[in-house]
Amino acid sequence: MKKILVSLHDVTPVMFDRSRRLTDMIMKRTGTDFTMLVVPDFHSQGRIDKYSDFCTWLRELNDAGVEIAQHGLYHLDVHEKFSIEGKLFTKGEGEFLSLSSAEAGLRIEEGYRILADVLGEAPSGFTAPAWLYSRGTREALKDFPFKWVEYRWAIEFANAPVHRIPAVVFATRTLWKRLCSVLWAHSGPAVFSGTSVYRLALHVKDLPLLEKHLDHVLENSTSGRSCLTCADLAHV
Repeated sequence: MKKILVSLHDVTPVMFDRSRRLTDMIMKRTGTDFTMLVVPDFHSQGRIDKYSDFCTWLRELNDAGVEIAQHGLYHLDVHEKFSIEGKLFTKGEGEFLSLSSAEAGLRIEEGYRILADVLGEAPSGFTAPAWLYSRGTREALKDFPFKWVEYRWAIEFANAPVHRIPAVVFATRTLWKRLCSVLWAHSGPAVFSGTSVYRLALHVKDLPLLEKHLDHVLENSTSGRSCLTCADLAHV
């Protein structure tokens, strides 16, 4: 049977209502078979262990079987160095795009510790904000026991082959991007209809502007496909 990997990016207590709303929408279609990417301290304004309600909610999801992964530390590029990738794929949030190995290691370690303390266990994997990695970040990640690391075009496992998997992604930064996202919401599943497995990457910031379209694409994308997590791909 064909498969789909649904992931929810940018989960944070700073946008707790939207995080819960989109999680409920996803679970309606996938059950607990999806991957949630949590930002340990979103923009240095939302350190998760300072929000008891958020922590309780996150632990309940983890205990129910939702895969919880680390999504950077701050989700913010404090260096703000110019790059084509940074301009094309994000607006000042390519946190790991220009970090050295030492800088990346310290940041990954802090986020890992925060998230592990909240969950009571290690996060499953790691996804850099906007899927942007410096060479130093790739080196630093080798020192952490993540089951997987997700890139823009692939997911890399510690003891399994790399899986190259296309992704449907949405954007809301500009009117043009929103219009393209609405079009993609309706055409994306058809484009990948012949693909054995693909990723549907949703962002908390997609709400509320794209809510009805996201619900539509969730329904269409999961129909006739079995849902899985990033970790599940190691066995596919």
